Amino acid sequence: MADLLLERNEQVFGIVRSLADNQNIKHIEKKIQTFSCDIRKRQEVKKVLNEVRPDRIYHLASVSFIPDVEQAGSAAFETNLLGTLNLLESVKELKPDCRFLYVGSSEEYGMVSQEEGFIKEDRALKPFSLYGVSKAAADLLAQSYFTRDGLDVIRVRPYNHIGPRQDSRFVCSSFARQIAAIENGCEPLIKTGNLESYRDFTDVRDTVRAYHAVMDKAEAGEVFNVCSGKMTRVKVLLDTLLKISGVAIKTEVDPSLFREAKPVNVSGVNTLLQQRTGWRPQFSLDQTLGDLLNYWRAMMK
Repeated sequence: MADLLLERNEQVFGIVRSLADNQNIKHIEKKIQTFSCDIRKRQEVKKVLNEVRPDRIYHLASVSFIPDVEQAGSAAFETNLLGTLNLLESVKELKPDCRFLYVGSSEEYGMVSQEEGFIKEDRALKPFSLYGVSKAAADLLAQSYFTRDGLDVIRVRPYNHIGPRQDSRFVCSSFARQIAAIENGCEPLIKTGNLESYRDFTDVRDTVRAYHAVMDKAEAGEVFNVCSGKMTRVKVLLDTLLKISGVAIKTEVDPSLFREAKPVNVSGVNTLLQQRTGWRPQFSLDQTLGDLLNYWRAMMK
């Protein structure tokens, strides 16, 4: 997101819990300004917003790795829900002329069978996972500040996004990291979870372009799916990465990584996003996976 905003000649500020955790912004750290701030503490949030007086807020802060949320639900709700409340209340109190983007999740829709097909934004929110519940609660909270207080709030519900710099706890980045390590001399064996589930994957660079597009062109109060509109089997991701690598590698199911395929948020409809903003994905799946593998190759050097 910061890369894109800098390309658009926008001034970028960000909050982080630890200024030492800067791996993903190291290449631009002299071009942006970061503040040590815990989003769970309103006075810290309010202090930063009062100093910066932002024109736009991209609210990306979240505990987003679903197993972490399942193990520590209260901590996740403190960030995902209370953190959103702290931001919105601070905007309301300080009254900056500010547009606010709440980044939710397709997990808000909950259990969706494959037969139901593709999900539009007007589908009722029926979250299944604790993560989905936390994001849906914050989504409704954000919308209430538009309807009740007149804040300039827009919401997005992104599906799975992948690409360079993604944490290796997530499936696609995990595959790419393991392949890069094998190319670097490790045992030619990849540990996998469930390869038979289907998800909707979008390049992270296309995803942030969508966020910027809705901030430019959407009306306050609107909500948009951010997705490719295509279903992709997880096994296809792995097979494509193996093909790009060209190294002979065996795969092995790791029971600790295996999660039963639940029909959750199989794919979304992005028609509204395209109609309102003109956004279209620019990165093919092959290009995304190639760039992700090259990122991990570089990290192994």
